[in-house]
Amino acid sequence: MPVTSRAAHSSVADAPATTAVAYVMTHYPRVALTFIAGEVDALERRGIVIHPFAMNAAAPEDLLSPDARSRWARTVCLKSSWGRAAGAFAKTTARHPLATARLVARALISARLDAGLAVRRLAHLLQAMLLAEQCARRGIEHIHAHFGQAPATIAWFASEILNFDGRAATRWSLTIHGFQDFVDEAVGRLDLKAASASFVICVSDFTRSQLCRITPPRLWDRYHVIRCGIDLDRFPLRAARQLRQRPRVVLVGRLSPEKGQLILIRAVAALRQRGREVEVLLVGAGPLRSWIEEEIARLGLGDLVSLAGELEPEQVNAQLQEADIFCLPSFAEGLPISIMEAMATGVPVSSTNIGGIPELAINGETALTVAAGNVEALAGAIEKIIVEPVLRQALVDAARREVTLRHDRERSGDQLAPLFLDRGTRA
Repeated sequence: MPVTSRAAHSSVADAPATTAVAYVMTHYPRVALTFIAGEVDALERRGIVIHPFAMNAAAPEDLLSPDARSRWARTVCLKSSWGRAAGAFAKTTARHPLATARLVARALISARLDAGLAVRRLAHLLQAMLLAEQCARRGIEHIHAHFGQAPATIAWFASEILNFDGRAATRWSLTIHGFQDFVDEAVGRLDLKAASASFVICVSDFTRSQLCRITPPRLWDRYHVIRCGIDLDRFPLRAARQLRQRPRVVLVGRLSPEKGQLILIRAVAALRQRGREVEVLLVGAGPLRSWIEEEIARLGLGDLVSLAGELEPEQVNAQLQEADIFCLPSFAEGLPISIMEAMATGVPVSSTNIGGIPELAINGETALTVAAGNVEALAGAIEKIIVEPVLRQALVDAARREVTLRHDRERSGDQLAPLFLDRGTRA
C-alpha cells in the first residue's frame, strides 16, 4: 500500500502485523469512497492486516489507476461467487443445522414481514456464509463493515456463523456515516446490529446521537466518535487568490436528492436576478442528473451551470484548486468528506446547518451555513463570500486550522487502530 510522507514519520509505521480484519463494503475500490482506501492504508501502517470484501464488482471507471487495480486484485467480490456461497451454506448447515435454522429465522424476522426485504436478507445471509468461510480459512477473527445497511448485515450474520461453536471468538464492528444509514430504520435494523457489535464507529457527534436515539442507553458506551480523515499532503493550502470576475462555485457530491443540487441551481437564478452571475460546476454522478438538466434548461442557466460527471480524485483536486467557492446545500448528511477537502485546499465553503455539517462548517467561523432548502438564504451566503474579502480569508484560515486539528487521516488512524487491536469484551 502507498505510504505518504507524513505517515512515514508515524511512530507506528513499522509496527509488526498483530491482527487481521475483514473489511466489508459495497464497493472497493471506488472513486467516490477514496476515504475508505485511505483508512485501510492508515490501519495497515499500524500493523493491522486488512482483507477487503466487496459486495459488488468494481466498475471500469473505478479501476483507471494502478493503485485501484492493485486494491481490486486483493478484494473478494461476494456477489460474483454465488455458487461458492451456496456451497458454504450447505457445509455450515450440515455442521450446525439448528444454529443455521435459528439464524435464518432471525434474518427473516428482522425483515418484519416485508417479502422483498426477506429475499434480500437471505441473499445477505448467503454472502455472509462465504465471508465466514473466507474468514475461517484466513484466520480472521474481526469483521468490520462500512455503512450500516447491507455491508453491516453481512458482517453481522458472518460473525454469528463463525461463533456457532459457542466460543464467541469472532467480533464484528461497523462504521455509521449518516443519512444512508438512518434513512430507513426498518431496513437497516441498526438497533439489532448495535446490540450485536463489539463497537460502532460514528463519523460525527450527530451520527452518534442518531444511534443513541434508536438504541437503549446500555449500548451507548460502545459508540465511538472517530471523524473521517483525509490525507492533508494531497490537499495543501493554496496561495491566497483573487476571485474571478464571474466567480466559480464547485459542488462535489452524488447527484441524489439529499445533496441539494437543485437548490444551488435555483440560488444561481436568484443571484442572476440580483445582477450577480456565478458559474457552477457540479461534480458527481447519480439518479438526479435528468432532473438537474431539466432545471438548468427551465431556468435558462445553460451558460452558467455545467455537469462534469464523476471525476478521479486528482481531477477533483484540480477543480478545487480552481474554485472560488465550494457549496454543498445538503438536506441530510453525516459529515461530508468533500467539505473537508475543500477546506483543506483553502476554498471558502457555504453549506447547510444540518446533520454533522455544523461540527466542521461553523457558521461565521469556518464557513457560512444556512437553513436547508432556503434558496434566498443560500444565494445570500454565496454573495456574502463574494463581496466580503476579509470575511472570505478569515473563513479560509479558520477552516484549514479546523480540518488539520480534527480530520488528519493519521490522527484518525491512531484513534481507530486500538479498537481493532483490543481483544477485550464489548462495552
